[in-house]
Amino acid sequence: MIMQRLYDYAAARGVHIEYCDLTHLGRAGDCHPPTKHIRLQRGMLYRKERSVLAHELAHEYYGDTPDMFGRLPRKAETRADKWAAHFLINPSEYRLAEERFGSNTEWIAQELGVLEHLVNAYEKTLTRLGDTVYVRPRMGEGQWDQRIEVA
Repeated sequence: MIMQRLYDYAAARGVHIEYCDLTHLGRAGDCHPPTKHIRLQRGMLYRKERSVLAHELAHEYYGDTPDMFGRLPRKAETRADKWAAHFLINPSEYRLAEERFGSNTEWIAQELGVLEHLVNAYEKTLTRLGDTVYVRPRMGEGQWDQRIEVA
C-alpha cells in the first residue's frame, strides 16, 4: 500500500522510476531532478526499497542536483531523510511502536517498515515539552505539523 502511494506521488509529479543495477556506483538509488528520473537498485528488500524511493523522491521535490563528482551536500541528504521519514511514518503508528519498543530504533524501524536512519531522522524533527510532543515545530504559536499528548 505504501509503495503504491510512492508510485502515485511520483506519477503525479511526472517522475519516471527505473529499476536497474547500480552496484558499480555503490548506492541503492539516485535521482536526476532536471529529467525527473529516479533509478533504484533492483532486488532490494521491501523496507529498503520504500525508504530509498522516498529519499530519492525528496531529492526530486527539492531539486537537489549532485556536484561534478556525483555527490550531494550532507544538508541535502539530511533534508531528504527527514522528508522521506515524514512521508512514510504515520505519527500514530510511530507512537505505538515507541510505546512497544522504547528507544530501540532498529525495532521501531522494523515495525514501521523503514530503515533505521529514517526513524532517527524522524525523531530529530520531534520536540517534547512536558506531556506533549510537537512534530516539526517552528517559531511562533501554533507553528507545528502535529501536536500529540503523551503520558
